[in-house]
Amino acid sequence: MMINNILKLGWKNIWRNPTRSGVVIVAVLLGTWAGVFLSAFFTGMVQGYLDNQFDLTVPHIEISHPEFEDLYNPEYFIPEAENVLTNLSQKSFVTDISSQSLANGLAQSARNNYGVTIRGINPDSSHSVAHYLENGNMPTKQQRNPVVIGSKLANRLGLELESKMVLNFQDTEGDITGGAFQVVGIFESFSTVFDESNVFVTQQDLNRLMGLDQQVHTIRLTLSDFSEADLHADQLRKQFPDLKITTWGEAAPELKYTYEMTDLMMYIVMIIIIIALVFSIINTMLMAVLERTRELGMLRAVGMNKSRIFSMVLFETVFLTMVGTPVGLFLSWLTISYYSSTGINLSAFAEGLNAYGLSTVIYPSLPPIYYLNITLLITLAAMLSAIYPAWKTLQLNPVEAIRKMN
Repeated sequence: MMINNILKLGWKNIWRNPTRSGVVIVAVLLGTWAGVFLSAFFTGMVQGYLDNQFDLTVPHIEISHPEFEDLYNPEYFIPEAENVLTNLSQKSFVTDISSQSLANGLAQSARNNYGVTIRGINPDSSHSVAHYLENGNMPTKQQRNPVVIGSKLANRLGLELESKMVLNFQDTEGDITGGAFQVVGIFESFSTVFDESNVFVTQQDLNRLMGLDQQVHTIRLTLSDFSEADLHADQLRKQFPDLKITTWGEAAPELKYTYEMTDLMMYIVMIIIIIALVFSIINTMLMAVLERTRELGMLRAVGMNKSRIFSMVLFETVFLTMVGTPVGLFLSWLTISYYSSTGINLSAFAEGLNAYGLSTVIYPSLPPIYYLNITLLITLAAMLSAIYPAWKTLQLNPVEAIRKMN
């Protein structure tokens, strides 16, 4: 019964000065909304960055000859690649498989030249670069030496659709070979670096010039859950001990670091905002305690013990905080739900974002458990912020407190 009375008294006390209490409640509401939305924005940006890299540059798992990646020597192809591909297609954890022939070479035009990675792809299979085509089409087997290049490389070499360019590279004998190719497509992806340094030709054309038949240099796997890449890679290493199995975390350690730091960064953003709210709440409650010195002294004088007064101030602070928190969480959920489908367009900053491989459209997202964790964090912050004002009430001398306001 006594606890109920203290709870009711604490609830009534926060509305004795509705303007001041309202300011704190709005601050908590906006702080909660801003913190959760910023965390979702950051998560969406990181997830978009990871998806972009997985889609175009770094596969979940890549399989190659152990010596191929040292110098991209074309003679180090995957032996019996067809059997390997057939075996991999039966794995339940693999959602997509693609194979490529690769060569490092020089792209030349009448205007300029530039070093590029030449990727020989199978025209019968879909490739992620097709999503970024701005002009033209992907190469087909019916065309003679077709090539798809990035818009950045096209500008550097002064090329456009149907222009001719020469690709020079090393064949299996160690000699320099090459051929004239016709531009059939121009793409522009999220990464200006990738656009400038990669060209796509048919696997058939590239293999013919390198002196290969149907061999491939890399097999790229897309998994149902990229976070389990290490587990599945260990299984594949046992099955294919003579091949090099590389996970996305091994190929791009910065991606793994970014992925592992995502949760930590979300909570750091929220904790910074909560710390600011804590000082605001402490200031408000301290003012409320000092203004009610005579009242608190009278309560002590009529027999209310220290623990009950401490509890009353504690409940006031928690009530003050938790009134705004649910509304802030609800508004943040509505905002995130809306923008997770429509996206936030940052095309005004496209050049800077593309330089770092980031998308110009961000889709905020947040795991549901995060909302519960934020509620617990704010509740803990409210209780901590109540300790000092409540402790000040315990320092009051009942007689001096009553006389102080006379």
